[in-house]
Amino acid sequence: MANPKTKQELLTAMADGYAKLNEQISKMTVVELETPFQFASDPKKCGARWIYDQCPRDLLIHLYEWQVLMRDFVNNIRKGQQRDYLPDEYRKNYHEMDRMLVEKHQQTSFSQAQQLLSQTHEEMIQLADSFTEEELFGKGYYRCTYTTTMAAYFASVTISPYGQATKLLKTHIKSL
Repeated sequence: MANPKTKQELLTAMADGYAKLNEQISKMTVVELETPFQFASDPKKCGARWIYDQCPRDLLIHLYEWQVLMRDFVNNIRKGQQRDYLPDEYRKNYHEMDRMLVEKHQQTSFSQAQQLLSQTHEEMIQLADSFTEEELFGKGYYRCTYTTTMAAYFASVTISPYGQATKLLKTHIKSL
């Protein structure tokens, strides 16, 4: 799908991506959901963004935690505190942050991860819907988004990673 150009296209793409991810998950057996990835540390197979995800649970936690960052980013903007999206300590090395986010949830079950992601997905939909077209698609509308759009930030934590996660789960099934 092309990049969304309107708020409605953005909301639809976010919902569609999430639905496709959940459809893929619903096709998987308990064994497939609990089996570690065979390709987890190979960036050629999983992509550099996902190398710390060792199993489907980690994949969902990764999505959840990046959406938490987005929620905090938006809340800071609304409070008049326009800070960068990433915390200061991770701006130059977000892969280290990805590793820590996944490690933080090693006791989280797949079911809990699914519930957490469902919650933040709904928050992303509500937050995106609360912006005007101009706020979402005006480049640099907010100082802290620099030369990009708020819509691009929403897409980067929903649409794109949902598609990548769905693809990784399909790769996982094929590798078993």
